[in-house]
Amino acid sequence: MYAENGGHLRAELSTLLRQHRVQQRLGGAGSHSIPETTTVDERRLLGEQIGRYRHSVLVWCVQAVRAANPRMNLTVTSTRTRGPAEELRHRLDVAVEHSPGLPALDELTTEQPFAMVDSWRQVARAATFGEHDFDAGLGYGRISQIQCMTLLKDASEVARGLVGLDRRYANIPGWQSLKDAGWLGRAAEVCSTFAGYDGPDYTIDLRGWQPRRTLVEGPGLPGLTGVVQAQHNLLVHLEEFPDARSLRLVLDSQRIVSRDATALDPTAAADWARRASTYLRLIHATHDIGGMVGNGSPAAGEAALAACRMERFTRAVHAGTDTAVPGALRHLARLGREIDERITQVIRQGARERIYFARVPFPRVDKDAAALVKSTRQRYVPMTADVCQELLDLVSNDLRPNAEAPQAPTRAAASREELAAALVHRPEPRRTRSGLSL
Repeated sequence: MYAENGGHLRAELSTLLRQHRVQQRLGGAGSHSIPETTTVDERRLLGEQIGRYRHSVLVWCVQAVRAANPRMNLTVTSTRTRGPAEELRHRLDVAVEHSPGLPALDELTTEQPFAMVDSWRQVARAATFGEHDFDAGLGYGRISQIQCMTLLKDASEVARGLVGLDRRYANIPGWQSLKDAGWLGRAAEVCSTFAGYDGPDYTIDLRGWQPRRTLVEGPGLPGLTGVVQAQHNLLVHLEEFPDARSLRLVLDSQRIVSRDATALDPTAAADWARRASTYLRLIHATHDIGGMVGNGSPAAGEAALAACRMERFTRAVHAGTDTAVPGALRHLARLGREIDERITQVIRQGARERIYFARVPFPRVDKDAAALVKSTRQRYVPMTADVCQELLDLVSNDLRPNAEAPQAPTRAAASREELAAALVHRPEPRRTRSGLSL
């Protein structure tokens, strides 16, 4: 997730910006009390390794700027015609082109003996992991304009930090400086000011790559925890599209879970009762819905487990042999909202892609029926607003939960403020000795 990867990158970069006396941190000559522990060639190799770590961060900055402003054709532009974002991307492209290249895998995974080099390794690791965020919901067209500006400012601040460290590391033997570091620093500063005109939107930290849900395997857990376990596994299995029969079984299980949760959770009894009523109406509305495409057997099995465990737990509570834990109830409610969202997506996809069909009676007698009394003919038609108005209205208005405004992580602003403070950090002056001077 962008909050984790971006926050880790900014934190380690802030640590590097507060470190001075670079030669001593690489084992070079210091004061009379700090002996030299590395040779010139060893420090040269360390400098080359830091350059490879820096290359990973430069690539991350380029991808972040592209995600915020995807103008691709920069070949016929000049400094006067490029905007702040285009100018920063051009300078970053030049720096990447003249950079030594990416670090090897063992350099990213092996802890380094020098603390400063290991901080660079952590920065490169965060940048490498952060590249996956741009293909998982953190791209142009999937984020708002204010979020684009927030992402652009983050990339600008990181680029400014790289320029500041490049000047500080100039005395490392064989150090390869950034190409046109002055132009890059100016472009990053201008772009940071440009992107900071409007207020930031730190909910961008909620986007990016996230690990897939996994099944909670093993024997059924006791009490309400077992219900939560079955609901979680149901949500995992609903990632696969269910057929119409399995969908009705899932709907009935959620009706039972909501009905029994009404008596267990007095603070949210009205919400649970409303959810149970909604699912009861959904069951009636899907009575004539058919469709054999999909594999809903695993989801139907977990749904049956959730309903069975909920009824058993409710009887235990009424008998006084068990109690409901507030934390488990909150978890159950959160899973219920996610299941509602997924079922909404399933029904809408079934109607849009013509996977589910509605059974409509035809005003004719079915002469081919095997029974003695002939029934009315029936046909299956696509789910449209004319045929399934009640079902589509229930999904759009009642089942879909009210979208809560996303809340940015608590450390979203703090990590960026720390990096901004580290960019203007200056070392403390050496204290003068007290007493008479000779």
